[in-house]
Amino acid sequence: MDFGPPLSYESLKTVLQHMDPNLRIRLSINCPSIRLAEKAVPLKIKELELSDKCFAIDEIKYAIFIYQKYPAGTCPTCVKNLNVYGGPNTKLIPTDLDVHGYNDWPSRLKLRPGDVDLIDPNERRNIEPIEVGEDETKERERELPELQERLDYVESLGPIMNSEADESYSQPMLEEIMWYFVLEKTSEERSAHYSRQTEFEHARAEAYEELKDNVLYSKAAIKQWYARRDGLPVPFESYIKINIFNKYTLESKNIEFVKYEKSLFEAFNYLMHRIFENRRCPVAIKVLVPFSGIIRLTPGLRMQIEEMHFDGEADRAFTELAPYIEESSYPLKCLKIIVWDTAVFQHPKLRSAKHLVVDRSPAEIRWLPILLNLENHNVQMMVDYFEGTMPVDDFMVLIRHWASCGKELGASFCFALQVEEDELEMDDFHKDVFKRIKTQIKEAVSGYKYAKIRTDNGTTLKVSVERSGDVDDPWILVMHILPLEH
Repeated sequence: MDFGPPLSYESLKTVLQHMDPNLRIRLSINCPSIRLAEKAVPLKIKELELSDKCFAIDEIKYAIFIYQKYPAGTCPTCVKNLNVYGGPNTKLIPTDLDVHGYNDWPSRLKLRPGDVDLIDPNERRNIEPIEVGEDETKERERELPELQERLDYVESLGPIMNSEADESYSQPMLEEIMWYFVLEKTSEERSAHYSRQTEFEHARAEAYEELKDNVLYSKAAIKQWYARRDGLPVPFESYIKINIFNKYTLESKNIEFVKYEKSLFEAFNYLMHRIFENRRCPVAIKVLVPFSGIIRLTPGLRMQIEEMHFDGEADRAFTELAPYIEESSYPLKCLKIIVWDTAVFQHPKLRSAKHLVVDRSPAEIRWLPILLNLENHNVQMMVDYFEGTMPVDDFMVLIRHWASCGKELGASFCFALQVEEDELEMDDFHKDVFKRIKTQIKEAVSGYKYAKIRTDNGTTLKVSVERSGDVDDPWILVMHILPLEH
């Protein structure tokens, strides 16, 4: 088949500019001939998530895991699961392993070139190393013979039949039989009694798997501890795997699988460098979502962002991410935050954002002084039980403020009412608001679930109850600046 001549350099850049970013990255990695052109064209991403051991470009997540490979038949189920879902370093801050396969705790908070420290202070205090000591190991050694004896007994009752649980099985009986084999004193009489139950074989199979896994885990843990004490080889090999995962289709694929000879940081930096380093233009990102933790970036990364959603301390994120975010990104189109400290509302980058979304906050905040001073064009409060922290008296003060402070057309403020879909009439807050508008603001025009107030600068302030489109919070109370109605 004749595919025709290859694209010219300029044509290739045009094609790349409109290509899905993940496809473009994959082509660039696999086709060295297009890398110069790919790096010369702005990379456009709808949403970039950044965390301590992975990042996601739109629907594709790129992650770094540690994988532990045991000899055949000796790998505990918990390790198998960790190998699939993230390796042994499943703490908030990923941790490298020492030569004995234990978490290398001193390295976990070390900052390296390109790192951004966004660890929440509470999380920093709560992450303590879990050391495996001699007492714990000796206890496992004492318990191992009994575990093995129980496993042998369960196996001696006949072939293990692995099958799906029948819907007719009694769940309490399944659990009773299983835990009888796993924990309780066994006897021929009790086993004979249980064997007459229809759930017996399935429960025995579950007990067998539970005991077998306990035996494997205990043996592995004991051997690993003695290996550290005596300078012997550990009972497994460690690898680093780079995985890509589609959040929509749930398809997962390992793109690299190498011997664990470099640190997680080096592996992650290698991946970040291949994708984001040496670009002529800042990466254009619609929504940046950094998560709390140590974010591993490459020093050459530059981002032009439109929105940012952050669950940590927003003012700290502005400072720490400043070397990577182009100043021309501000003011942001939208900023979504969790409030940890009300001082964040004085930050210029928060105050300049066109749309501010407050996701959660401590319950003790008094909102009125804050809301009276916000300059954002649109404010959305997603705080749980906001009604309970915003008395009707305060809300009436806010309404009068909006009617007199010269808010621009299109400005809005909203928050969710704490009612279910069919319980709106049970919400006293909005009914009290409309009642007070009617009695206290004589020129207001009231209707069903709304009131319209003429503002001092010739516009209309509409206060209304609207559908949100959100299943969890179906109703919102809205203030909206509209053109004056004649």
